[in-house]
Amino acid sequence: MCGLVLIWQTTSIFLCYITKSGDAASLSLRTNASNHTRNIMTQKIISKPEAISAYIRVDWEIVVQRFADLRHAERVSLANKHFTDEVLQWAQTLPRQMQLRLLDVIIAGLANDDAQVGVYLTRPEDLQDFAFFLDRIVREYHGISGDTRQEHDWDIPVGEYTLTRISPEFGRMSMRARVARNVAGWNLPSAMNREERLRFESFIVSAFAQLPFAGSYRSLTPGHALEMSVEEAEQMRRDHFLFNDMTTDNHLTTSGIASEWPFGRGIWLSADKTQMIWVGEEDHLRIISIVHGSDLGEVDKSLGDLLKALEKAGVSFARHPVYGVVTTCPTNMGTGKRQSVLVQFPRLSRRGTDEAHLKAKAKALNLQARGLSGEHSQMDAAGTSDISPRARFGVTEAEITKRLFEGLTALYELERQHQEEDAPVTV
Repeated sequence: MCGLVLIWQTTSIFLCYITKSGDAASLSLRTNASNHTRNIMTQKIISKPEAISAYIRVDWEIVVQRFADLRHAERVSLANKHFTDEVLQWAQTLPRQMQLRLLDVIIAGLANDDAQVGVYLTRPEDLQDFAFFLDRIVREYHGISGDTRQEHDWDIPVGEYTLTRISPEFGRMSMRARVARNVAGWNLPSAMNREERLRFESFIVSAFAQLPFAGSYRSLTPGHALEMSVEEAEQMRRDHFLFNDMTTDNHLTTSGIASEWPFGRGIWLSADKTQMIWVGEEDHLRIISIVHGSDLGEVDKSLGDLLKALEKAGVSFARHPVYGVVTTCPTNMGTGKRQSVLVQFPRLSRRGTDEAHLKAKAKALNLQARGLSGEHSQMDAAGTSDISPRARFGVTEAEITKRLFEGLTALYELERQHQEEDAPVTV
C-alpha cells in the first residue's frame, strides 16, 4: 500500500505543476496518453509513474479511448476485450481508492500495445475486490467454465514417467520444474516500494537459513552483506541460474514489477545446483528444481521437498479458494507450476529455422515450445526446445507431469515420422 501511495503522490504533484484548470488537465492527460502510444511503438522503456501519469485522475473516458485505439494493434489483450460497458459502469461505482487500485492493475495493458493479458495483480485481495472484471480474464485465458475450483495433488510417483520409455536416447535429459509463489501478508512485486522489497528480502533470507539443504543466498541489492559481484551475476546468467535485468522489459517496468531494480532481488542456490529460489522477480518467489536424468518424478520430488521446507520455515503462501495459488500474472494461477524438458526437434523445427512450425505442432498437443533458454529465447540449429504443458489452472500438479509425459511422447512421434531429410536426432 505504501508504494502505491507514493506513486500517486509523486505523479499528482507533476500533473498539478503542468496544468492550471480542469480543461487544461484533460487536454494534458490526453496528450500524455498519445505520447505513451508513440513511445511504446518505438520501444522506449517507460516507468510505471510515467505510464500512469496519463490516467492518474481516473478519467475512464481516457481509458476507454486508449483501449479503443489498442484494438487496431496486431494483438488485443484480454483486459481490453473484457473492459466492456458493463465493466466500465461497475468501475465507475467503486470508491476512488479502489478505482486507483484497479487502474494500477490494468496500467501495463494500457501502456503496451503487444499485451496478451493486460493485467498484473498488485496484492492478493485484488482477485476478490475486482472479481467482476478479473474472473472473465482468468477463465478465458485458462479455458475454464462452470464451477471449476483449483485442486492440488503432489502425489507423483517416482519411476512412472521415465523418458527412456519415449526414446532410449533420453537417458540424461535436462528436466526442470518450477512454481510461482507469493507470500501472504505482503504487497505483490508490482506494488512494492524499495523499503518493502528490502524488508521482504530480509524476511526470506532468514527463512532460507532454516532450510535443511546445503546452499547459499546471493543478493543483487547494492551494499547487501551477501551482495554478488557483477561478474558473479553474469556467470550465473550464462549458467541459466539467475534471471535477467528486469528493466529492459516494458511490461515489467510499466506494471511496477521492475521498480527499484535491483533492490530486494537475489537467488538462493543449493550446493549441488539442482535447487534454486529466485527472489523478487515477477512473483515474490520462483522455486525451481533441475534434474539431469530421465525420471520426471525425481524433479517433482525435489521441488515438493523444497516447498515443504519453506513452509516449515514459516513461509505462508498466498492462496485463493477458487484460483489456487496467487500469482502476479493471471497466466500462472492455479498450480503456479511449469514443468519442462529440453529436447531436440531438428526435423519439426527445420533445424531451428522454422520455430513456428514446431510451436504449432506443440500447441495442438496442449504443449508450449520455447527456445533454449525458455521464454523469449531462440532455438539452436538442432531445434533444441523447452517443452512444457500449457495448463496451469484446472489441473493438479500430478496431472501436469502426466500431460508433459504424454504430450512429449506424441510430439516426439511426430518428429520421427517427419518426412523431411535431416540428420539423426541427437540429444
